[in-house]
Amino acid sequence: MKVVYIHQHFVTNEGTSGTRSYDISRHLVAMGWQVTMISGLHDQSGAKRLPLYRWWRTEWIDGIKVVHCNAFYSNSLGVPARLWCFAKFSLLALLAVVRERGVDLVFATSTPLTVGIPGRLGAALKGVPYVFEVRDLWPEDLVDAGRIKPGWQLKFWEWLERFSYAKARKILLVSKGFHDRLLERGFAPERLETLVLGADSGLFIGVQPDQAFMRENGLGGKIVAIYAGAHGDANGLDQVLDAAARLKDRSDIAIALIGQGKMKPALQARAEREGLTNVRFLDPVPKHKLPGVLAASHIGLMILKQIVRPRWVTPNKIFDYMFVGLPSIVNFAGTTAELVVADGAGVASKPGDADDLARCIAHWADHPDERAAVGRHARELSMAKYDRKAIAERMAAIFRGVVDGEASAGR
Repeated sequence: MKVVYIHQHFVTNEGTSGTRSYDISRHLVAMGWQVTMISGLHDQSGAKRLPLYRWWRTEWIDGIKVVHCNAFYSNSLGVPARLWCFAKFSLLALLAVVRERGVDLVFATSTPLTVGIPGRLGAALKGVPYVFEVRDLWPEDLVDAGRIKPGWQLKFWEWLERFSYAKARKILLVSKGFHDRLLERGFAPERLETLVLGADSGLFIGVQPDQAFMRENGLGGKIVAIYAGAHGDANGLDQVLDAAARLKDRSDIAIALIGQGKMKPALQARAEREGLTNVRFLDPVPKHKLPGVLAASHIGLMILKQIVRPRWVTPNKIFDYMFVGLPSIVNFAGTTAELVVADGAGVASKPGDADDLARCIAHWADHPDERAAVGRHARELSMAKYDRKAIAERMAAIFRGVVDGEASAGR
């Protein structure tokens, strides 16, 4: 069986962003599936840029046929450049779908929401079923974060959401919060399936703490609270600096912020201006190296900007923290905080409260036995519950059900 898998921000373990599509595809290939991944180019993917005159580049990665479309994305791009990138990728991806032979199913995973265009149209042109995956509830999330105002932009994104969902045989959700929200909006339960992001256990089994990395970055001998992820406006990392200011007298505690994004220069300038020497800003780390860095840390930070409601998202990094055995602190209300508390994998600090975030960090710095016990439990539970091999098996079963149902309906 052959699936065309559309993910604009596809990344392998050589990159510095989320690798779920890569891991799922590897496991599908191991189960006997043919997978063609249609992706863009991303500054965190590690993939080489293409010259302007080339539309695509095809390569084979671990049994996956990867078609890179010449649409370059970076978190540092402004809004017009991002929109152009999304539109360009949609067109090139649609053409790439049409070029594929022997396709049984088209699967598109957002964000951006624009992947629904090549997903739905490509499947229709190939005469095969289409499945759509939601990783962020656009445009609701954008509106609640203040990134889109009422008007023509919102109307366009609302239309595109309806377009992307309308013909999907199944809608996959990566968070229970998304599932619950679509049920509230009247979606039929039988169309919805929740498959969390999870993590690849193979990266974390037998991992050794990378103490050399810690020493090289001035973190040796410290209790390290680590954040590994994007440094954009939506991440709200000023809240971490607020907490760091309250921990300045704790020379034993350091906060490490690993990643990149358009807000990073401003955050660095603020930290320098306020003398926050307990904060280290570090470059992104390739996925294959990240587990060792996390294993040498002591506390995982889950930080997002506060919005007007609880957040439905469950980001990649919470599973990385759990798989490596880090207890987590979540500073925003919603699905992630509920998951962490229910699984006994960490605590939820009061949303937007820097004093409480600082208190939680200091508490675990001062209670190493409790911290280690929570981390061990998080690791054991996540290995059993959130491994991507099991998630890929569930996804394969869903795909087979969709293809078989389409075949039966056509008889």
